Amino acid sequence: MVGLFWLGSAGPSLAGDFLRQPAFRFARPARAALMDVTRAGSRLVAVGERGLIVYSDDGGRTWTQASVPVRTTLTAVCFPEPQTGWAVGHESVVLRTRDRGVTWTKVLDGRQINEEMVRAMQALVEGIRRRMDTAPEEEKAGLQPLLEDAEVNLKGFEETRREGPIQPLLDVAFSSPREGLLVGAFGIIMGTADGGESWTPLLDRISNPMGYHFYGLARTRDRAFLFGEAGGAHRSADGGRHWEAVETPYHGSFFSALADPAGTMVAGFGLRGNLVLSYDDGATWRHQRLGQGAALTGGAVLSGQRFVLVGMAGEIYLGSTLRPGLKPVKTGFPACMAVAEAPDGGLVLVGLKGVYRLEPGSTRNEEMN
Repeated sequence: MVGLFWLGSAGPSLAGDFLRQPAFRFARPARAALMDVTRAGSRLVAVGERGLIVYSDDGGRTWTQASVPVRTTLTAVCFPEPQTGWAVGHESVVLRTRDRGVTWTKVLDGRQINEEMVRAMQALVEGIRRRMDTAPEEEKAGLQPLLEDAEVNLKGFEETRREGPIQPLLDVAFSSPREGLLVGAFGIIMGTADGGESWTPLLDRISNPMGYHFYGLARTRDRAFLFGEAGGAHRSADGGRHWEAVETPYHGSFFSALADPAGTMVAGFGLRGNLVLSYDDGATWRHQRLGQGAALTGGAVLSGQRFVLVGMAGEIYLGSTLRPGLKPVKTGFPACMAVAEAPDGGLVLVGLKGVYRLEPGSTRNEEMN
């Protein structure tokens, strides 16, 4: 899930303050703006504005605010295992928990990531220049556009470094407790192979010459997928170490993605209700425009070989991870950013007005306190 709305963005001085202040304490944390929700075993964990992280052990009926060391808006959360979780957000902050979301520590922020991205892009530029020095003339002609794009991106990352930690990270995903990816605005992409002890920029592993935003990560049984701005779609066969561009029938922006981790179904969705859906690891795609044309912002794979999508018009759609076909199951909700399945089969939805719960087999929405 991603931060479609970059709540709380600020200039460099305020960004530094947000990274030094603990999360704002909310009187009713389950009614604050929340951007993402996921499962940590039987526990639900949600993240949102001003450093807010909340967790629930009763299927999303009641929530407790966690201890978080930053006050910047958080956009995405994931748990590769029940005990250990990751959250990312504005100012390129990266947080980790080792106690199922009760307490969190800062692992990275925009200052460190800016430095890493500049170094990685400098290395890429120098590598292309070295190749051009010894390449035959016909090969130099093909390398020149790559060099020009890399130099433009290098200038962009250098400018970001001067401005400070102001760019948001927009998604984080792990395929195992050790292997993970994080992505964000203006083409930030980093990977870890050691459980987050170190993170490496992957700029030389993916083509993004315009520096478009990366919004959503998802993983099928055999592939990783990355969706972003201006129809950007990429697929990896090696866990995200290398990426190839994927052509889909839709060329507008994708705001999020989901996939069946045990199968081949993958979906990218976003602007004006547009959805692309594949049941063969991205070899072929179907394009649909759903509902009222409002943005689709979140989704989750459910038990029983099903998945769910939610959006800014309060729409909810159910689909199968085995075959095409979507069914609207609820209208009248407030704007939704993300959704997760509770242990009892209910749906827990989060958005700009907090948490809502949809009971199993019911269309009744229940506001949380």
